[in-house]
Amino acid sequence: MEKFVDPEITKLIELTTIVKVTDNQSCKDIYPENDGYYVSRFQKDQGRQVDLSSLVNNWERKWQSFGDKWNKERQNYRFLFNSFKLFWLSFEQLNFNKVACSNQTFGDRLKMRRFNDLTGVALYGIYHHGKKCIDLLKDLKLLEQGSSGYQFCNRYAETRNKFIEHNYNPSNFKYQIDPQSWSLVSTDSLLEIHIHEENKERKFDVHVDYYEDYYQLEIIIVDIIREF
Repeated sequence: MEKFVDPEITKLIELTTIVKVTDNQSCKDIYPENDGYYVSRFQKDQGRQVDLSSLVNNWERKWQSFGDKWNKERQNYRFLFNSFKLFWLSFEQLNFNKVACSNQTFGDRLKMRRFNDLTGVALYGIYHHGKKCIDLLKDLKLLEQGSSGYQFCNRYAETRNKFIEHNYNPSNFKYQIDPQSWSLVSTDSLLEIHIHEENKERKFDVHVDYYEDYYQLEIIIVDIIREF
């Protein structure tokens, strides 16, 4: 990363899933450091979600392992089952509405606005339910420090805290974080977040790739479920 990058932005990159940073004072992309250019997941590989039916046997084995015991652990596995399904459905709806909205580029403006709003709601669900899955995996000792995916899960959770449910911003962060959650209609998978200085609008723009975030977390959770 270029050495003139603001230390607060550097810390934000380390804590979250940021994939791109633009310095609006110099009018140039400064992260990633190799060439400052990032191709969104939507443009290069939209991916395919896991088939939920392929996990049915794993969940059945887990429920059978409890026998007649109805305890907090079983309840947390039930919460994990429901949270993962809502995480999955949120992305399915985001993708459906994003594509539908893109197809309305020269069509009905009210339909475009409707699809765009629904996409924003689904985006919230992806990060909200994804964060819930991470918390439950940790509570159930299925995701522990040093395990595969642990660091990414922490960064995913901080992305939710700082950009999606951004009332969780640290009080000592010197900039104002302003997610542009209604800019999801463009044909990429980047959420643009404006970073304002007290007396300067949009000192930096940072971006997270919500398709990439979803698929990385889905892989981590599915690999754990398949061990049941």
